[in-house]
Amino acid sequence: MLFLPQKINVRLKEEGQPLQTLGSILDEWAAAVAYHGGMSFNAVVNTWYQSKITERTFLGQLLRKLRRSYLGTFKPEVIQKSIEETRKGDCHRCGLCCELIYKCPFLGKDHQNLPYCRIYGDLRPANCKNYPFDETDSEIDQCGFTFKESTSKPSSR
Repeated sequence: MLFLPQKINVRLKEEGQPLQTLGSILDEWAAAVAYHGGMSFNAVVNTWYQSKITERTFLGQLLRKLRRSYLGTFKPEVIQKSIEETRKGDCHRCGLCCELIYKCPFLGKDHQNLPYCRIYGDLRPANCKNYPFDETDSEIDQCGFTFKESTSKPSSR
């Protein structure tokens, strides 16, 4: 068990999800490291990451957002290739992707109460322009984008 001071203990709650604390997440990760004693540290971290990134939890959302930010900033060619090869459909303007983890401060509503981006165009971050870029990244069921089978999976390395 990892000990965290009470003031560092952060409560995370998703609708329909059990209450999680930062301490319980770290304890789970430490248990995974202990369980996979024969694996290298990088292999253990990668195994843990791969199991968590597809979960529909706050932690899964956070990992996907970090992955999207990293790839959009440092490896945009990976995202563009994935979009060109696998993504089809178009945006339905539901605005749900602008409310993942937190509500975007640039999200507005027009006269028909439809969401729009106040900085759409050149100022819009890569994180937003490319959402969702692959099936792992897609977490909104009613999103207008779908994906066909990929011949190569993008990685966050």
